[in-house]
Amino acid sequence: MPIQVKNLTVRFPGLYALKDVDITFEDGRMHAVLGANGSGKSTLVKVLTGIYSPESGAEIVIGSQKFQQIKDPNMAMGLGIRAVHQEAPLIDTLSIAESIAVMRGYPQNKLGKVQWKKLYEYSEELLRFWEIDLPCRKLVSQISATERSMVAMAIAMGKGEELSDTKALILDEADASVPEDEAKRFLAKARKAARLGIPVIMVTHRLKSVMEMCDDVTILNDGKVVHSGGLSGVGQDFIIARMLKSEQSLKTEECVDISRLWDFAGSSLRQDKEDTLLQVENLYADKIHGISFALSRGEILGIAGMSDSGTAELPYILGGSGKWKSGEIRLDGEKLPDKMTPGKGIKRGISLVPSDRPRQGGVMNRTLRENVMLPLENRFFLKSKKAYAAVEAAIQELDVRPPFADQQFAKFSGGNQQKAIVAKWLFTCPKVLVLDDPTYGVDPGARMKIFAALRESARKRVGIIVFSTEPEQLASLCDRVIVLRKGEIAHELFRSDGTLTRKSIARWCYV
Repeated sequence: MPIQVKNLTVRFPGLYALKDVDITFEDGRMHAVLGANGSGKSTLVKVLTGIYSPESGAEIVIGSQKFQQIKDPNMAMGLGIRAVHQEAPLIDTLSIAESIAVMRGYPQNKLGKVQWKKLYEYSEELLRFWEIDLPCRKLVSQISATERSMVAMAIAMGKGEELSDTKALILDEADASVPEDEAKRFLAKARKAARLGIPVIMVTHRLKSVMEMCDDVTILNDGKVVHSGGLSGVGQDFIIARMLKSEQSLKTEECVDISRLWDFAGSSLRQDKEDTLLQVENLYADKIHGISFALSRGEILGIAGMSDSGTAELPYILGGSGKWKSGEIRLDGEKLPDKMTPGKGIKRGISLVPSDRPRQGGVMNRTLRENVMLPLENRFFLKSKKAYAAVEAAIQELDVRPPFADQQFAKFSGGNQQKAIVAKWLFTCPKVLVLDDPTYGVDPGARMKIFAALRESARKRVGIIVFSTEPEQLASLCDRVIVLRKGEIAHELFRSDGTLTRKSIARWCYV
């Protein structure tokens, strides 16, 4: 039965995540949902899986059933919505069969004793049905990322009557953890689900996979559908052009007085003589394979790439919380210790703005004031009056709204939280400021203010590294962009020679 969403609108404080979205997902077809980060893809998935509720007037149609909303994940499961996410929910210390049982239940006899023989028989049949050549007693820790994703899909779909209850399969960036050269092998399982008449909704950034495997495509941009229809006759350039945001939305005339913040922290304009600030030499980590690059003082360097390219790992290595296997990182010519910590990084002059605001960026149950002052508690010990004045300066310069320093941090919108987090790390007077997807879920006004703060910091000779999945953001902000692919540097683009454009970044990332 086809799945339809009509007049779907989801609004958060300060921005629309989705606005008047209409899409039909037809039976037996693989339908790609594409868009840049923040376009509304994840919000659409969360609506269909019962995590977010749309505003009144929306309609979700599953066959002959109509709903204003899917109230919770249990309701979504009951309606036959099956989702496979980027991180397969499998436990390394369990066998494949035990992982299947965790999700689908252990067969038990009348006394409640687990019937292991039945579990192994069911697991072997399930793997065989989905053409997954693995022994069910094998530990999850011993299978590859591709095999994990295939097992997760098999668990979500089931077989026999379980499969007949499935009304839609959602692949929510499920191919992101699969190596690019094995994506076709994984997606063949989704293609099989489509052949069984199930609508397959594929949210992805990988255009190659879309062009090879999908029948239809919907492109979202700033929460709106800008294209929806069959893939026949649609090329990659057409898709990329519609994924990118308008040039007008990227313009900014905001200004931020960083010197005012630094005055409170006891710092001033950097007068360092050496131009090279940070050097990364032959760095190896789990998903990084021998990359080298340098960062100059006052440079804004962008780093882009798919989620399996190393861009998820590198910012945390630079910030001190990630580990690397070999290679060197030098700051002002001094080699950083192999066993880095965020504290050691801050002392040496490297600060990280993480991508996960609720878990890593801020402390949600503390006040705005407490969040901004966290890295500077020792410096402002017994100087509460100066600390209060510093926070007020941050609120004014970054335009944090509402300007209530003692309001709980969780009550601010995502954009205002991010402005406060950026101010917090600017107070540390960093030599290098690393930002991981700093404008994710941030409204345009907040983004402009954050970019103004970064540009002014660069003018003060701070070296800035921005990791982002949004080509237009990097093209607007950066002096140079490095594109990673499969853990290696695939290409470098420069503003100075005219190669740094949003289309060139998107092409090197997606194609």
